[in-house]
Amino acid sequence: MNEMLQKTAAALRGRGYDVTVVSSAVEARDFIAGDIPAGQEVGIGGSETAYQLGIADALRESGHTVHWHRGVPAAQAAAIRRAALLSPNYLCSANAVTEDGLIMQIDGTGNRVAAICYGPSTVYLAVGRNKIVAGGYQEAMRRIKEVACPQNARRLGLDTPCASGHCNVSECKRSMCNIVLTLEHAPGAKTTKVVLIDEDLGY
Repeated sequence: MNEMLQKTAAALRGRGYDVTVVSSAVEARDFIAGDIPAGQEVGIGGSETAYQLGIADALRESGHTVHWHRGVPAAQAAAIRRAALLSPNYLCSANAVTEDGLIMQIDGTGNRVAAICYGPSTVYLAVGRNKIVAGGYQEAMRRIKEVACPQNARRLGLDTPCASGHCNVSECKRSMCNIVLTLEHAPGAKTTKVVLIDEDLGY
């Protein structure tokens, strides 16, 4: 198994996370779908990783009610985000994870960071190996600004400077980087399960 994943898993466990390391996206999907108690609701945050896993369909097939705003008209999206936040289980990814166990998330609306910090009693973070960085905070932020945000901006069709690969806060009229969350330890009063995947997934 990938040495970087194992090193990161050990660091995350030391910071209070429940960590599972898997070899493929299929294994990650099956683990998450099988780990959530039968019949419970599941919220999903904006996540290309979740889309690539096909986790929403797997959860629905298992009898779960899934709240996910992807592909939903904008007029309905806010209500679905709120339903996701109030679900007992929540799934998304992270924008970057450092080898020493920092988890970083950037958000435009705030629904993902809210759910990660509070709300759902169990949070699943599905993280592909491409999101792990060998450096610390600065390297994680570089990855977010230079890798994750440009790809997400292009996917969403946003007219932002980062869509062309160059972050420029002063010229950004519709930012998707309104909130930056750094988790130094697992949030209290809830369970955070990190699933590290030995495949490149998401941005």
